[in-house]
Amino acid sequence: MSTENAATFDCPECDVSAPSTSVPYDSLGYVVCPVCGYAATPDPERSPSADGSPSTGD
Repeated sequence: MSTENAATFDCPECDVSAPSTSVPYDSLGYVVCPVCGYAATPDPERSPSADGSPSTGD
């Protein structure tokens, strides 16, 4: 019988690896590293423009 590995959280700041079910999440649902406090948030380069208008590049 084969087993599957559980999903893990790998912190890019302190290189800790933990089961994703054991790491805390902030009020917006982003993962927070239990060791260093790193919070995985959206990349600011990919966020909407400052004026809030949608991109016209489509």
